[in-house]
Amino acid sequence: MYLPMSVPLEVSGLLFVGAGKPAVVLMAAGALRRALDPAADGDQDLLPTVRMRGRSGRWLTLHASLTEPTLGRPSETVVVISPSEPEEVVRLNIASYGLSTREEEIVKLVARGRSTREISKSLYISGHTVNNHLRSIFEKANVNSRREMVQRLFFEDVMPGVLGD
Repeated sequence: MYLPMSVPLEVSGLLFVGAGKPAVVLMAAGALRRALDPAADGDQDLLPTVRMRGRSGRWLTLHASLTEPTLGRPSETVVVISPSEPEEVVRLNIASYGLSTREEEIVKLVARGRSTREISKSLYISGHTVNNHLRSIFEKANVNSRREMVQRLFFEDVMPGVLGD
């Protein structure tokens, strides 16, 4: 989907208001303007990206960019909307549970089918420490097993209904 954003934006509280565009589209456009501001010390080559859930429950990714100016026409802000990649959604899911860096490492190893012993060897920690991290992860994700954890973090929002639950 292509949405030109040539109208000026106003900031009203936390939401951007302008031209009847959805707030998330205006947020992406505003982030682009901030990123391209000469006073900003950010990397000018990085394009702002926003992820959101659509009405259907699917995740969408919005990328903001500028068109090249032409004679008599200034550059315009363009927001491209596409379905989010599964890896993006998994990253969001894991982050949403507030896991520590070590817990995230353990989650990824469990998802690859690693045993407690294999995890402890690869991370240079004891099996008891792995189990303590797993208990913490289970509590944060409100699950009771490795299988439930993997399903919650890797499948529920990425591929709803795939596991038949």
